[in-house]
Amino acid sequence: MSQAPRHVHEEPDEDLPPDDDNDGVQPIPEEDYDAFFADDLNSLNSINNLPGDSAVNGEEAQCISNFDAALAEIHVAACGCCHEEDFNLELKDSGRCTRCERDDLTDGIRLWSDENHVNPMPENLRPACLRNLTDMEEMLIARIKPIIQVRWTHG
Repeated sequence: MSQAPRHVHEEPDEDLPPDDDNDGVQPIPEEDYDAFFADDLNSLNSINNLPGDSAVNGEEAQCISNFDAALAEIHVAACGCCHEEDFNLELKDSGRCTRCERDDLTDGIRLWSDENHVNPMPENLRPACLRNLTDMEEMLIARIKPIIQVRWTHG
């Protein structure tokens, strides 16, 4: 006899007996470690009360600051025609990359454009849960990563 699945927000059935069985559950006394460091998020405020001396000296802190500034200057640009994304991609005033600008129009359609059906999934057709993913997230959910080795032999 199968029952319909019960959702979490539903109230439990009234005709079921209460579950007072505590098999395998044992209370653990609070340890000194837990009393001092506690394991809830509110106790993280005590971390701010640590001494001010850092493990990083001034020169290393300056290097870290310079590195952070250099990372902030790097930006990912996307071509409006072929949708290629790259670090510091040089876009023309039209919003297209140099390859798309050089592209000869065939019947008024650019080679790498959506009109030529080369974009496998335009942004407007992509499900909302797959939009705005980081590069790492896209790599983690990619179905394949093709690597092709081509060998040419004479004879």
